[in-house]
Amino acid sequence: MLENNTTEWTKESIRSLRLRLGWSRSDLARRLKCSIEQVEMWEDGQHLEVTFRGELEIILRQAEACCDEVKYTPACENELDRSALEQVEFSRVKEDLE
Repeated sequence: MLENNTTEWTKESIRSLRLRLGWSRSDLARRLKCSIEQVEMWEDGQHLEVTFRGELEIILRQAEACCDEVKYTPACENELDRSALEQVEFSRVKEDLE
């Protein structure tokens, strides 16, 4: 577990991190080895136990380390989709369907 945690874990910061990673409450609970109900309680504003703060800090640091990848991957996938569509001869596909 990390010492000197610097993040103030609020209901907003916990939810924001989870959504930033594209995780469900179940995903976060599985990673923290806790119940979904606990994650729901934290996101509703109840106190976050000290034992989970270090784990959340690690997850946050990992997210920041791969920030560019998370940020740019959807754009890259969209560009690849466009590129792939440009290679399809739609007239040929239309003929095959008729």
